[in-house]
Amino acid sequence: MKKLSAIIEIHGLLGHCANLEVFLGFASAKVLHSISFADVLNEDTGKGYQRPYNKRHSLDFKQYISREGSSTIPLTFNLRPDLPKAWELRDLENNQAILRISTGIRCLAQVDCQHRLGELHDSEIPLAFMTFIGLDLRTEMGLFVIINSKAKGLSSSLTDFHQSNLLDNLAEEAPHLFIARRLNEDPYSPWFQLIRYGGETTSGLKRRTSLRMMQKTLSSFLSQTRALNTRNLDEKYDLVVSYWRAVAKVFPNEWGDYRHHLLAKGVGLYSLMFLMTDIVRNNFDKVLNEDYFVNCLMPLKDKVDWRTNGSFADAGGQKGAVEVYQKLKSWIKI
Repeated sequence: MKKLSAIIEIHGLLGHCANLEVFLGFASAKVLHSISFADVLNEDTGKGYQRPYNKRHSLDFKQYISREGSSTIPLTFNLRPDLPKAWELRDLENNQAILRISTGIRCLAQVDCQHRLGELHDSEIPLAFMTFIGLDLRTEMGLFVIINSKAKGLSSSLTDFHQSNLLDNLAEEAPHLFIARRLNEDPYSPWFQLIRYGGETTSGLKRRTSLRMMQKTLSSFLSQTRALNTRNLDEKYDLVVSYWRAVAKVFPNEWGDYRHHLLAKGVGLYSLMFLMTDIVRNNFDKVLNEDYFVNCLMPLKDKVDWRTNGSFADAGGQKGAVEVYQKLKSWIKI
């Protein structure tokens, strides 16, 4: 590796890893840190796809790799195609090549090395690396999912978020994920920006449930209301959002003060979606709008104690949610 005034040169090899062309090289951790970045999912903008940075995880690796006799598998990157002026790959003879990168520009996306490299910004430890060459973001994300989907610390909601971005037709292939994401991204929805995707967000403390929980309840709802198959997905979404607007209207204080109430937490989410399933199945011939759902739920207003230390405080897991649902169902006419 050579470091010129404004250019970093890394000599290595060009070849293929399965079906994709890659560059193999060696550089110090300090250099690799300075020219790479982790594309962490920002839930507020919807950009990025990786898990939030875990400093403890990185410090543990730094402690390990600094020991005598330690090593690691090659770090994995992607040379981002949207930064073509930042890097140049010169193909030489016999599969040899030179990767030239402008200093001060981070053009290597960290596909699989975010936490190994995170705390090595000042380390001269030499590391082997492999970088894909100019993959588009969707392909890069797909590789990240394949490599990391079973990794410790990768939340199930972030995996669901990846899946929703990688499917060719989300509405047709995973309608439950489509509706779950729309609930979180539609300003008209009472769940607007309240569902966690597993990334970073400035409003993280306001998030009430996870994408995994929401999509699971919706999957169950859609599978048990097959009569809705005569309706398009927009109509199904309108049905779901109308129901949750009714819930927020009937229980305004509990919805607003979610930290001290179970309404929007697991037991509330599951039990209320079970209840919605019954309402829809038994009243399919009626106009199921927000007003209808409000009238159905209104008898619960003065009977249900949603406080975290209230009558449902000990209800946990699916079994607890079913018990709460049965109690709610006994108090209303469906």
